[in-house]
Amino acid sequence: MSCNPVVAQRFRQFCRAALLLFLGSLAMAIPVPAADVSGIVTNAQGGEPLAKIQVALLGTSITTVTGPDGKFRFSHLPAGAYVLQASGVGYRSFQVSVQLASLDEAKEFVISLAPENFRLTERVEVKGDVFEAKDWPAVGDLTLTSSELRQTATVLADDPFRSLQALPGVSPSANNDFLAQFSVMGAPYSQVGIYVDDVLVPNLIHTVANTADAPSLSLFTGNDVEDIRLIPVAYPVRYADGIGAALAIRTRTGSEGPPHFHGSAGLGYSEILGEGGLGHKGTWLVDARKSYIGYLVNAVGSTRFSQDGFYDADVKLTYNLTPAQTLSFLVTGGRLSIDDPNLPPTSPPTELRKGVNDLAIGRLGWRWSPSSNLVLDVYGAYVSTRFEEDNASAQLIDKSRDYERSAGTNFSWGWRPRAILQAGYSLRRPSQAFASDTFVTGQAPIFVSFQFSDLRQDAYVQQSIQFWKDRLRLQGGFRWGRLDTLRVQPFSGQSSVTLRVAPNTQLEAGWGQYAQLPTRAGVSFAISNGASFLGFGSLPLSSSHFLFAVDQRLGERSRFRIEAFDRQNEDRADLYSFASLTSPSALLKPSALFGRDYSRGVQFILQRRSENRLSGWIGYTLVFAKSRTYQVSLPPPFSPVGLNQPYEPTLQDQRHTANIFGSYRLRPNVRVSAKAFYGSGFPAVMFLSTVRIGPYERLDLRADKSWSLRKAKISLYGEVLNTTNHNNPRLFAFVINPPPAPPALFTNPGLPITPTLGLSLDF
Repeated sequence: MSCNPVVAQRFRQFCRAALLLFLGSLAMAIPVPAADVSGIVTNAQGGEPLAKIQVALLGTSITTVTGPDGKFRFSHLPAGAYVLQASGVGYRSFQVSVQLASLDEAKEFVISLAPENFRLTERVEVKGDVFEAKDWPAVGDLTLTSSELRQTATVLADDPFRSLQALPGVSPSANNDFLAQFSVMGAPYSQVGIYVDDVLVPNLIHTVANTADAPSLSLFTGNDVEDIRLIPVAYPVRYADGIGAALAIRTRTGSEGPPHFHGSAGLGYSEILGEGGLGHKGTWLVDARKSYIGYLVNAVGSTRFSQDGFYDADVKLTYNLTPAQTLSFLVTGGRLSIDDPNLPPTSPPTELRKGVNDLAIGRLGWRWSPSSNLVLDVYGAYVSTRFEEDNASAQLIDKSRDYERSAGTNFSWGWRPRAILQAGYSLRRPSQAFASDTFVTGQAPIFVSFQFSDLRQDAYVQQSIQFWKDRLRLQGGFRWGRLDTLRVQPFSGQSSVTLRVAPNTQLEAGWGQYAQLPTRAGVSFAISNGASFLGFGSLPLSSSHFLFAVDQRLGERSRFRIEAFDRQNEDRADLYSFASLTSPSALLKPSALFGRDYSRGVQFILQRRSENRLSGWIGYTLVFAKSRTYQVSLPPPFSPVGLNQPYEPTLQDQRHTANIFGSYRLRPNVRVSAKAFYGSGFPAVMFLSTVRIGPYERLDLRADKSWSLRKAKISLYGEVLNTTNHNNPRLFAFVINPPPAPPALFTNPGLPITPTLGLSLDF
């Protein structure tokens, strides 16, 4: 049977079309090979995944933004060479080369972004608890992350001490906007022990002595500090040189890798910083700053001083002798000078025309880590503070130089999991030289000078250990101190307990007994009955601390904390009798009590710490701070000394304090933040009657914007200080009027509404 040729041809065409359709469907069902690049972006400080970070392939228009889990993905990329860049406001840009050799290649990255003021290393710091310090746990401590340090420092000053003033329970001293000094939950700045890399630093503030109109600024900037930790109550004995609070500052070492430079300029200060690696053996960091805050004080604060200089600089070097041994070297210093060019030559000779303050710190350290659970630090240090004040005739009013040489060691041993034993010893030689002119009408100035040097030793041991599947943590320690010219050798002690009563709830209790040794011990004299001499011998200030707190976690990165605290201080002195100033002394009454004071209250903190969404805190502190004095009776022929005065508020008795801070990253390159402060008012005058200056209110608003370039990054900072233009006067002087009239207060204006701008370049 034969087939029609036409039908056969159509049949062949149909089969061919069906085959092509089948092969096309099969091709569509099989995935086409395509290159894929994905990854996750995390915070180098803590390891938190970062959302709203821009990830781009440079040289192309391909960009994306990380999701809430910090992840990103580029799909269907053609083969070729790319440069992957991750960037976000407040972080250093990160770049990595990507080579896609074929269409079926897939690459995945884990990118750690370092905050701009954070040391960049090849290791990622991972910490389980975002509210707990990494070195030594303590009850009630307050820390600042690198981002918080930058956002709270203000564009005007970039001062870590201004950042501290934003923490719950902390206020500028006397609510003076122009001071870097602060009070802590009823404790004055003079009772805060300040440590820089474990070295006790008596003075870290640029200021001119005995000058109310002089501005002040801490020696460091936010770029110099790795971490800062404030422990207001019941702090470990390692930091027990003061009776009010402890402040531990760890300076930042340079970043590893190629050189990196940061320059900033604005209305408040200019700064240039460089850092980098010394091959694979160490790092270097050099920083210099010029501050203009004195000009602002003169312009808006109606002060009579102009500013001639406000400079500081620091150098930090590290060198790895071996993988287990590291040498470090730090030297930092600065100068503040003020001048009153309008002071006439006919002004009183004791009135200040020029003032100078120089600060210097040097530290050489050796760190040995033979194993992961054993660390030994040894250091030698030098600290110096110099003041000089002259009058309109270029005559010396007074000058002083306080300096100290010290050496010490700290030892840490993790002798079992979650158990740390620490011990340390320091040897210090504080010295002081002072000179002044005494002006008598019609006579040449009388020059007076003195100097002294002493020897001080301190030793401590402290232990922290956890039990019961980490539900119970016990801590405690002892400290011994000795000053050669002091009769007593005080012991300090501290203990605390932390109990986790539920997965997200823990109870804390702490106790501490502290002694603050004087810089110089000795005997001062008073004449009694015109014949016999009475001497007052120095003794340490002593204090007892108590703390109880409930800490409730509201998820991994939020908490609510209620804390009750109590400090009880005593001021004592030895009393000696002298038949004459050259006769031997007799101990008349040892450890006579001259005064007591206390600061107690409660604090509430709601805090969220994250680089995603809202981060910050709301803190409210209620404080009662009062003091009283005693009269000490003596046997004849001596009359009683001192006065019996009932309890009355101290200069740190600000009853209500509120501190609010919030920060939010709107977009990858835009962040906004706000700070709000409220203080019900510090006393300005005591004794006859307590007079307060008035409430303190301030709202600061800030916005940061960044642009990431291929080889650099530009950041613009804008801030409005005291947005509501609230009047926060500063005490200048007061006059005691005869009772019942109240004292008369004289004030200077505080900081008005002040817009500021700053620009930085990183390359």
